[in-house]
Amino acid sequence: MIFYLQLAPYSLYAMMKIFGLQDPLLFYHSTYAVESVFLKLPMILADAGAFLLLLRSGKTLPAVLYYLNPLMIYLSAGWGMYDSVMILFLVGGLLFLEKNNNRWASVAFAVSGLVKLFGFIPMALVMIDSLARRRFKDLAIQVAIAGSLVSLTSAPVLLQGGLPTFLSGFSRFAGTSSAQATGWNLVSALGGARLPAVSLYVWVAYAAIPLVFLFQVRKAHSLFLSVLQATLIGAIVLNIFSQAEPQWLSWPVPLALIYASVTMRAGLTYYTYSFGTIVTFLIMTLTQGSSYLLFGILGGNYLAPLEGFAGALPVYATVVVSSLLLLIGYIVAKPVRFRFEVLAVIVIVYAQAYFWLSTIGIQHL
Repeated sequence: MIFYLQLAPYSLYAMMKIFGLQDPLLFYHSTYAVESVFLKLPMILADAGAFLLLLRSGKTLPAVLYYLNPLMIYLSAGWGMYDSVMILFLVGGLLFLEKNNNRWASVAFAVSGLVKLFGFIPMALVMIDSLARRRFKDLAIQVAIAGSLVSLTSAPVLLQGGLPTFLSGFSRFAGTSSAQATGWNLVSALGGARLPAVSLYVWVAYAAIPLVFLFQVRKAHSLFLSVLQATLIGAIVLNIFSQAEPQWLSWPVPLALIYASVTMRAGLTYYTYSFGTIVTFLIMTLTQGSSYLLFGILGGNYLAPLEGFAGALPVYATVVVSSLLLLIGYIVAKPVRFRFEVLAVIVIVYAQAYFWLSTIGIQHL
């Protein structure tokens, strides 16, 4: 889906080049200055779209804290990751579901899943609910919506021989790939070893999602709240146990903000914004580094000793897992106030991880 969404604005840039646009090269970046804006335009507009959807639904504070969240700004406008496009349709589907408009919710979830497979998780939960309630007509419509959208979008790629690429992406997300786990796999990083991608850990995440959904739907009798909570927990546990990339950490942000608004959890609202700020700092300093963002080159340490140090990956994993566990605490515990002492705890965790895993050099936990 992102292929089509990026072609539309990029075609305007191509026309500008034909008519004589002189686009400067910015330092050592792989794209030109104006070209980079057009490439990132779908992601930037998706963030604006999610903001407007939340605003129109009456969730003003979540809308503002999402739109001004450093993580979303960095990933979309800085890094150019397309997770925000998936999030736009995911948020739209949840808002449709809140209004009991299951069919349009199914359309939005299917489009979200076509951008990134995570969007199919709430789609599957809606289908499970239809099957459990014996609403076979609704189930048939949902299957038809998902099947037709997948077919229309994927047919041109598959007809051109793109099936291996499609299956590779699917198997990686599902945890059935034969490749080694990526360097940013948190369990692998904390264990100090390259785990195989076909790991039992990922099934912890996939088992947790329907269990949370079934428990919540029996307790609350609300399809919207049940899908929202299960998808939120799924976003967190997938970040911990699967072959997650740093940009996946954006997935819990809008879900947690919506959940906080619905369940009146002010503490969760403000912690989610803090979570985005913490993660942005970690990604900027411990992944590609500030030199890549500014100049397009790897290896420069412009914020030394905050980046490029030995043991950066275990430090990153330790702080991220700690922050995600705190996020789960705000979700499942009774509503509590946000206290700035929480940020002090995260700083202490970072300092301890830096000392033991970098300065001392203990690489295995």
